[in-house]
Amino acid sequence: MQISVESVNSIKKKLNFEIPADKVSAEVDKAYAEIRKHAAIKGFRKGKVPMSLIEKHYGEKMADDVVKNLVQETYFSAVSEQKLNPVGYPVIESDPLKKGEAFKYSATVEVFPEVEVKDYTALEVVKEKLEIDDSVVAARLKEMQERMSQLGPAPEGHAAAMGDFVTFDFKGSMEGVYFEGGSAEDFQLELGSGRFIPGFEEQMVGMTVGTNSTIKVNFPEGYGNADLAGKPADFEVSVKEIKVKELPELNDDFAREFGEEFETLDLLKAKLAEMNEAQEVSRINAELRDRLIKALIEKNELEVPEALVDRQAQMMLESTKQRLASQRLSLEMMGMTDDSYKAQFRDNAREQVKGSLLLDAVAEKEKIEPTEEEFEAQLSVIAEQTRQDLEKVTQLYKTNERAKDNLMAQMREDKAVQFILDRAKVTEVPKAEIK
Repeated sequence: MQISVESVNSIKKKLNFEIPADKVSAEVDKAYAEIRKHAAIKGFRKGKVPMSLIEKHYGEKMADDVVKNLVQETYFSAVSEQKLNPVGYPVIESDPLKKGEAFKYSATVEVFPEVEVKDYTALEVVKEKLEIDDSVVAARLKEMQERMSQLGPAPEGHAAAMGDFVTFDFKGSMEGVYFEGGSAEDFQLELGSGRFIPGFEEQMVGMTVGTNSTIKVNFPEGYGNADLAGKPADFEVSVKEIKVKELPELNDDFAREFGEEFETLDLLKAKLAEMNEAQEVSRINAELRDRLIKALIEKNELEVPEALVDRQAQMMLESTKQRLASQRLSLEMMGMTDDSYKAQFRDNAREQVKGSLLLDAVAEKEKIEPTEEEFEAQLSVIAEQTRQDLEKVTQLYKTNERAKDNLMAQMREDKAVQFILDRAKVTEVPKAEIK
């Protein structure tokens, strides 16, 4: 058998095969013999069908079987002999199979690039300067107040305001004709919630109990009911009740509602400030990591196999779906499909693949590997983050080889990032100065 290898580019190889005629003939005879055992042709018992009829009726199946067997037998051994590292399945092209003639085919496959990483010990990157905004704690406390609020009757004569809950009757009409689904009684609406047609809630501001008024609005062009979309309408409203949010007072009793450890409001504020700072530090470090990897890529541009980009895009898709599901959302609710998501974020996936390959090359070059002690420490972190028993987490990673390999690979990459960061020129600048 003759084999030659062409380099289509840095990440794609084409293997050309020529299999001798005697080998082809032997495989053809073997395939026909196997087919003959099970062939069912009217007038003949199984195993007794004349070979001429077998060849007439099953020639196409024979060719498919032989080509499949020859490719499987020769492709994988050639990949091993040539020390290639494929990242996906090959694209097979072949001449028609003919008994008594040599069979030629080619297999084009993407391979992992050979990465010669350089210039990674003095990268220049900017880091956002940590600046704590005290208003964040106040805003968080306000959110907590809102969640613990209760509804109470508004004072007599109270004018409805955004955030109030108004109970009212309404009837909608177009050119004096009431339309189906446009009326309700004792309907409760939080003003400012955006549940009604744009402009409706704003016009209810200032109304009091007993108000009878007409609200004029235009249905949006994209409204679900085509008969109403884009058309003006009048709504007769009659306000029956207004309730206002009664917020709990911000004091020590309020703080104790969130745990025994918060004996005072100051302790709760301190915890919120600590959490906000930790989140900001995490965000700043994540963005610094992204800039560092981007700088590394700029110094080491490389081609990456599309198969790896496909895998990364799929992983990103699954991660996004899980995150949305945790928020009771879906990709469809975001106006996207699997295909549109992967198309939109394909460039991001490609950059992530480049970064991973380069970081792997740095780790290889610098002999960076996580230690067993670091692995054990990371298991403790995972147990704390997921609020699981450490023994249970340890058992999972020590009995699931794939899970452990993935974790070790991530730790190796993180150590490579830290190695580069420790040797980089990092300049801290205010957020406003970062482009």
